[in-house]
Amino acid sequence: MSITTNIQWCDSTTNPIMGCNGCELLPTPEKLLAAIDRACLLAGISGWTKGTAKSLFGEVLAQDWATLEESETGPGEGHQNGLSTTNLRHLRKRMKRRASELFSAKAGRLIQATIEKSLKCYAAQLHANRGFDLENPQRDVNVGYAPTFETITLFPGRTKVAAQWSDLTGIERDEKPWLNGLPRLIFVSDMGDAFSRKQDFEFLRSEMAAFQTPEGQRHLWLWLTKRPDVMRQFVDSIGGFPANVCAMTTVTSSKTLSRVDALREVNAAVRGLSLEPLWEPLADKIDLTGIDWVIVGGESGARANVELFPVEWAIELRDRCREEGLAFFLKQLGRLPSLQGREFKLRHPHGGDWSEWTRGLRVREMPEYFYSYADQIVTA
Repeated sequence: MSITTNIQWCDSTTNPIMGCNGCELLPTPEKLLAAIDRACLLAGISGWTKGTAKSLFGEVLAQDWATLEESETGPGEGHQNGLSTTNLRHLRKRMKRRASELFSAKAGRLIQATIEKSLKCYAAQLHANRGFDLENPQRDVNVGYAPTFETITLFPGRTKVAAQWSDLTGIERDEKPWLNGLPRLIFVSDMGDAFSRKQDFEFLRSEMAAFQTPEGQRHLWLWLTKRPDVMRQFVDSIGGFPANVCAMTTVTSSKTLSRVDALREVNAAVRGLSLEPLWEPLADKIDLTGIDWVIVGGESGARANVELFPVEWAIELRDRCREEGLAFFLKQLGRLPSLQGREFKLRHPHGGDWSEWTRGLRVREMPEYFYSYADQIVTA
């Protein structure tokens, strides 16, 4: 959680639950191993067969685990002796070295590149860098994170702390002027998905109590999930989201458009979509009925690992939102933006500095509902 954030569409973040059960940005280890096999088979790596990636990982893991058990400290609580996406990421360089010995340097490069290109979730990457690591078992673990991203971890009291943060209604945000005139906007679940497990509903109900305290009602809480069907079940169990909660979900391609249908079923006064990272044009495919806010962004990360973001996709969505009277927010152009088929470079690493954009792209609108809620706070 953080009282300040570089995320353009909010002021702060909080995470009553850290970690996630996976999504298109964080493939399962089985899918990751299958991707490695496909890459090596397509490249014609001599001696490589289906299942080789799993055998190679098992060999490297066994060696690392044996070394860890023989160390002075031994395995920590968060170290995992098994197949996981986190372990694959941590052991990717060791797998690369072993594959280079057994097969070829090309096989080793393919393993590392496949793993790094497949893991697109920034929250998972931060956890991998700050949680338990088999490659570097002695490093200090950040206590504010889950031990590993796959380990769903509860952090009681975080929403209560966030509710105490100062009211920003009427405060000028010099670095985010598009937020002026609004209450503090708190992004819930930027570092995980609180709806990964239904068994956490009771915990979430207790955490939500902070939203409705006099302090919590000064803020707008923007709750994002990739599991809006589970969010709907939770919200039904509490009789609907409070007036100061915006229900949100992420859509990255036509494969995840069903999330919009599920979000429409969430009992909330206001709903938003995060189309980030956007991997294909959706303006002519997405049903925006019942949606109030559309956030769009290209993919961030190392250039070798991200997808191209044609700016035309954002322009089409901007125009669609104007036609339907929705708020449109262009967050960033990503690491690899293009226009009319030509890639162009920006100084900002994520393409998020709108001073580098043409004027027509500088659209960062907030839902009208947010302003009406701010008026209620002022007149209360």
